[in-house]
Parts: sequence; C-alpha cells; structure tokens
Amino acid sequence: MHEHNPARIRRARTLSRIVGAAAGFVLGILYGTFVVTNSSGFLTQNRAVAMASLLAAGVAGATSLSLAAPLLSVDPFLWLERTLDQAPASQILGATIGLVVALLVSALVAVLLAPLPWGLGVIISIALAFALVYVAVRAGSRRRDALVDVFSRSGPAVDAAILDDPAPQDGQPVVVDTSALIDGRIVDVAAAGFMPGRLLLPGFVLEELQRIADSGDPIRRAKGRRGLAVVETLQQERDVRCELIDLDFHGTPEVDSRLVKVARARSAAIMTQDYNLNRLAQIEGVRVLNLNDLANAVKPIVAAGESMGVVIVKEGKEPHQGVGYLDDGTMVVVENGRGHQDESVTVTVTSVLQTAAGRMIFAAFQSANEERPKPARARAAKVAPR
Repeated sequence: MHEHNPARIRRARTLSRIVGAAAGFVLGILYGTFVVTNSSGFLTQNRAVAMASLLAAGVAGATSLSLAAPLLSVDPFLWLERTLDQAPASQILGATIGLVVALLVSALVAVLLAPLPWGLGVIISIALAFALVYVAVRAGSRRRDALVDVFSRSGPAVDAAILDDPAPQDGQPVVVDTSALIDGRIVDVAAAGFMPGRLLLPGFVLEELQRIADSGDPIRRAKGRRGLAVVETLQQERDVRCELIDLDFHGTPEVDSRLVKVARARSAAIMTQDYNLNRLAQIEGVRVLNLNDLANAVKPIVAAGESMGVVIVKEGKEPHQGVGYLDDGTMVVVENGRGHQDESVTVTVTSVLQTAAGRMIFAAFQSANEERPKPARARAAKVAPR
C-alpha cells in the first residue's frame, strides 16, 4: 500500500479545516438570518443585538465545521483507500455486486412507495435504501467465493476432471517469506493439503529473491533461483491459491517488520524459517507457521527395542561411539560403532532423547545370540556425511 507523506496529510487536514470554517461561517450566517427574521421582539428591534447574533451563529458554524471537516473528508478518504488496497479483488467485486443490487431494489421500491402522502414514501425509501446497501455490501463481501463460483459455472463448460478436484481451502491467509520459499518444502506441504488458506507473496519478497538470484556468490545465486522456481511451482498448483500483493510499507526499511505489518493488515499468519522474524512476529501477536516445527512434529516415533538400519558416517564424541543419520536428519548415536564407519549396520534402539534442536536416537549393535526383533518400520538411512 502506498503511504502518504505525513506532511501532505497535515496540509490536507488544514485545507479541509479552512474550507469547513468558511462553509460553516456562511451556513451559520444563513441560519442566524433565518432565526432573526422569523423572530419577534428583542432581536428585530435592536440592530446591534441582531448583528451580534448573526456573528455568533457564523462563528459557531465555522468552529463546528472546521473541527468536523477532516472527519468528513480526509479520514474517510484514507480509510477507503486503505480498505481498497488491503481487500482482495474478489471481496471488492462481491461488495460492488451487492451495492448495485441494493440500489436497483431500492429504486424499484421508491417507485412503488412514491404515491404515499406526507412524504412517507420518500422517508421509507431512503431508510430502506440505507439498510439494503449495508446488508447487500456485507453479504457480497463475505460471500464473494460463492458469487465467483456462480459466475464461473454460468460461463463456458469446464472439464469434469477439473471439477472433480478438491476445492482449494480458504482459511487464514499465509504470508510467505524468503527463507520458506528458498527451503522449498512449502510446495510439498501445500500439495498435501495442509495449507490453511491462500498464500500471499508480497512484492518486496519477490524483489529480495531476485536480488539473491542476481548475486555474484554462486551459493546465494542458486538459493535465489530455487526460491523463484518454488514461486512458479506454487502458481501452477491447482489446489493452492497463490496471490501476489503490492501491499508495502515504504517507511519501514526492515523486511521483517514489513512482513509483520503485511500479516497484521491482512489478518494473516507468517510462514518462515528465520529465527529473528519468528520472534518478532510472536512479540507482535502474529501467528507463525514454521516448517521446522512441522517437520519435527511429523517425525516417526522410535521406541526402545526396535531395530533399524543406519549408515555410520563419522565418529562420536565419546569413545567407541559412531554417528549416523536418518533420511529426515535425525542423529543416531551407536555404541561401539566407531570401527564401522561408512558401513550400513542394523542396530537396536536403546533410548530416544527429545531436545529443542530435534530428536536424538541412541542405539547399540544387536547381540549375536539374541533373537533379532522384527523391525517396526522400514527406514532407509543412506545419507551424505555432515
């Protein structure tokens, strides 16, 4: 959203007060003239009192309208501009359709009620018009998806295979930051249907991705290109609503603060893997969706006594320990595994330690005379050394 210069807003308020004061003074003089000419006695007999009354009425009108002018002109304009910038296009379309329908119905009712005596038809028509406009605009903006669906079904025929696909979810919107796009797992999460609502991609996030993709560092350049490829993939997904928004806050140079302001303006959550942005969003009261937390939540639970296969890739900190990793990155510490580096071995889980950094599995080699337990899960463990 384009932010107006505070000095320009102050000038607009000052100008509106000047215009309001002038209009209020004129209206006050006219009202005072009406009161004086229609009164008898003291006001009409004494010219000085009549002039003082007219002046007092003008000053009162100028003071009242000078105070109310910004509330009647500048503030409604800023509110309307902010609402139109922040509202989705479908919501604006739904509200417009509701407004048009309400005005048409009000015009028809006004024609029917016009013959009523004492102006009752006009009064009832105006009151009904305000009520219908309010109800229709709210209904149109809230039921925008149903209106879009009705118009889409009344258009050209759609392939039955497309109609059979699950409808995209429309829950709380999610603002996606650069780190989540570069990570790339958001594509699989969205394709699996776990995204609560439409994805919001601010323009300054795409600009940051473009700057990273144009970097002279080959690693950063590869990350930027990966992020842009993820954006393109998300836009091609039928079950994911991906919306590019131009909402921005130019007075805030920090990208993290701008993301938080965008999320608060659109009542959205933030998907990120950045630690600082995570903390800032939580302080500001914005919901955070962290892919690392999701990955830790869906990690397979390993119980003591289960057998599993793992490749020992390096030595452990303690004597005789070997370390391997599962496909999801979980560390497996194997007792007496130091001499089996780069070997695929079968071990028995002895304990599982859950820490803030993730899950650690402690295991030991199976005893030769011990009956081999039946593996509870098949796990591939061919992971590159870290």
